[in-house]
Amino acid sequence: MNIAIVGTGYVGLVSGACFSEMGIDVTCVDIDEFKIAKLLNGEMPIYEPGLDDLVARNVKADRLHFTTDLTSCLDKVEVIFSAVGTPPDEDGSADLKYVLEVARTVGRHIKKHVVLVTKSTVPVGTAKKVRAAVQEELDKRGVDIEFDVASNPEFLKEGAAIKDFMTPDRVVVGVESERAKKMMEKLYRPFTLNGYPILIMDVPSAEMTKYAANAMLATRISFMNDIANLLDQGIRETAMCVKVWERIPVSVAAFYMPVVDMEVLAFPRM
Repeated sequence: MNIAIVGTGYVGLVSGACFSEMGIDVTCVDIDEFKIAKLLNGEMPIYEPGLDDLVARNVKADRLHFTTDLTSCLDKVEVIFSAVGTPPDEDGSADLKYVLEVARTVGRHIKKHVVLVTKSTVPVGTAKKVRAAVQEELDKRGVDIEFDVASNPEFLKEGAAIKDFMTPDRVVVGVESERAKKMMEKLYRPFTLNGYPILIMDVPSAEMTKYAANAMLATRISFMNDIANLLDQGIRETAMCVKVWERIPVSVAAFYMPVVDMEVLAFPRM
């Protein structure tokens, strides 16, 4: 398969490198010319253990490519991931201008069916706005081209992102058609063959899953902070007893310790 990933930040670059490692032909796109120049020179814009070797290996194998121009690869790709930033607006809400600009660019230039997948952390309902933005541009062109919109939230931890991507607890995919479902299943087939589950659902449910997972982790940490406030000592012993309880999955046991500042856990990348 051929895919494009727009945005070479933490999520986009790790995802692109990992997909290419599984045999997918990946084009990573970013409007930041300096960042793309560094990547073409083998320099990583972020630090993640093992990422530089992973990128170098797949660039050498001609499976991983970098460009500043999304339109240059639209004719050959089947799936486009949007992994651009969604910085908080003045009122704290996610700023979707970059997500919607990707959608408009797709609408202005596609000539065949594609699946446009949002991987950025976005509010529930964003897919409807993405679909409307693409359709608006198609209408301006006066063309009737089928496309699908999907959601594929990421659950990566800094420092363990490659491992999280290659051996995921689950892959969450929200789709709106059988055609998109089959394409996403094909894309993730190397992972499902290795026993890692792909959970197919509707798009709003997939969008909500990211927020629900983050909220659950924050709730667990807040709970242990409150328990710590009731004790003069011994919170680590109490926390260890809770962590080893069989009803609590091992994968979330790390979030049963009190912390001063939950922001250090980088919830948007969980």
